[in-house]
Amino acid sequence: MARTDLLPEYSGWQALDATCQEKSKGASFCGPAPVQAIKEGDTEVDYDVCYFFAAINAKCHVWIHKADGILKPACICTKYTGNNISTKSVGSERCEDITHNYKYPEGSLQEKKILDKVYGRIKTLETTTSSKTEFSSITTALEEPVNLFIQLQSNSSLLLGQDVPISVEVFNPSGGEKATHLVLGAQSLHYGGTPITQLWKKEFHFILKSNEATTLQASVPYSQYIKELGENHLLRLTAMLRDKDSYICFAQEEISICDPPLIIKFPEHMVQYQPATVEISLLNPLTEPLEKCMIVVGGRGLIYRQRKYSGERIGTILLLLSHLGPWGASSTLWQLQEWHFGHLRSASDNSENG
Repeated sequence: MARTDLLPEYSGWQALDATCQEKSKGASFCGPAPVQAIKEGDTEVDYDVCYFFAAINAKCHVWIHKADGILKPACICTKYTGNNISTKSVGSERCEDITHNYKYPEGSLQEKKILDKVYGRIKTLETTTSSKTEFSSITTALEEPVNLFIQLQSNSSLLLGQDVPISVEVFNPSGGEKATHLVLGAQSLHYGGTPITQLWKKEFHFILKSNEATTLQASVPYSQYIKELGENHLLRLTAMLRDKDSYICFAQEEISICDPPLIIKFPEHMVQYQPATVEISLLNPLTEPLEKCMIVVGGRGLIYRQRKYSGERIGTILLLLSHLGPWGASSTLWQLQEWHFGHLRSASDNSENG
């Protein structure tokens, strides 16, 4: 859109948030803010560029709550915010990544230049006694010397029924031997990242020699995480390493537990108003049977003259599988009659009572 109230370079794509956390001068919306101004750190540009820039370039700070009640900073991470900005691409169903339109690549010289410019402006505002800054003070990086190093690795996603493998690499860069204590944990999460419960924990005690690196392996059993997994199937893995001097280093990763796969096979060619048979296959990845499986299949224009099935929404049908044994697979056939021409889409989901 054209921004005649601003310089010409600020016309074009604008960011707008109708459900913002920060109100625009009292109004319950945020923006429109030029995307170009957000990328270049021009936080004084109208409207609300400062809020968008802060959200996209924010850091996640992790603190350890010690037994004596003291909060200790553990790590600062940038991967959780502003790194997956996407939209539906034009002319297709593909998801298009547009992060590069809002910020320069992580760790690049351009990013450093923009951040330095914004931080400099913040310090100028904070030293102006008559002005109220729109930014809070920047938290500096941890100033303690690095006495230990830790890296946590796991798969980003796993199939339901699999144990969750964890690999932790620890390194002692100091000049002396260290007695260390490693605590691994797993939490189930709500969609927004809030923990549901701690469902697994394991501890290690070992000696790290000077400049020694070692790797430890562990796994979270399926039998432990399935009871508290939550509807979003998200887990957070954590690793905390400390020495006798109470120096702490911390790492965490989130993983997604995927439902059993459904495979849909359509005929290569389909004719409008002519019946066709579709095969739907379900795999059981568990060591226990699945009972009373229900598959809900839907697709606009795929079911001729049939609008409702068992109280479900228009264009859906229920398919039942009575029993699916451990590590078993089962297929069912779905008879449909296409009444729309052109490109059509079918979607399916399954549930079971075990």
